[in-house]
Amino acid sequence: MTSFLRPLAYRHRWIYDSVTAVSSLSVGGVAKLRGLGLDALSQRLEPNAEILDLCCGSGEAAAPWIDAGYAVTGLDVSPRALDLATQRHPLMQQVEGLAEEPPLKDQSFDAIQLSVALHEFPRAEREQVLTSALRLLKTGGWLVVVDLHPAAPLMRLPQQLFCALFETETATAMLEDDLPAQLSALGFFHVEQELMAGRALQRITAQRP
Repeated sequence: MTSFLRPLAYRHRWIYDSVTAVSSLSVGGVAKLRGLGLDALSQRLEPNAEILDLCCGSGEAAAPWIDAGYAVTGLDVSPRALDLATQRHPLMQQVEGLAEEPPLKDQSFDAIQLSVALHEFPRAEREQVLTSALRLLKTGGWLVVVDLHPAAPLMRLPQQLFCALFETETATAMLEDDLPAQLSALGFFHVEQELMAGRALQRITAQRP
């Protein structure tokens, strides 16, 4: 269960944008938040690398990759979100489909990004998403995940309030789980975790063997 604010935030763009702006202040603002995936992997990829943004929405987190010159594919289940992505980022190739079962060929991408999206999935589906990412990566390819992490004491109350107002029980479940350990168990290696925003946010990079 979640409050009435969550559907309102998705229905009215200004509410969603305002919440994003406030919650991203601790990492330096919206542009910094959207660029965390690119910042983590840009030194590990060739200039012509193929990038997949899973759960791309309307393309905000894909935009830094596009601006940096990468070939970006965005996958999302929402036709409305993909329509917005087409208008805003015409260079991004859009694919409609489930992140749990992406309609894409195995070993197609040099890197995959999941930006503040994985916490939307229940545990079983979350594992399916990560397994699909492993399948879609080329040998030696990289996954970068930016998402929630249990906050330090000073940030714990704001995080709990945010989750109560705008998230569901899937976010709470993610806060209880060890995501780096899950990635290692699924077969990723070189799993590295960086905590930021008062430990309320984690950025994880992991490589396909």
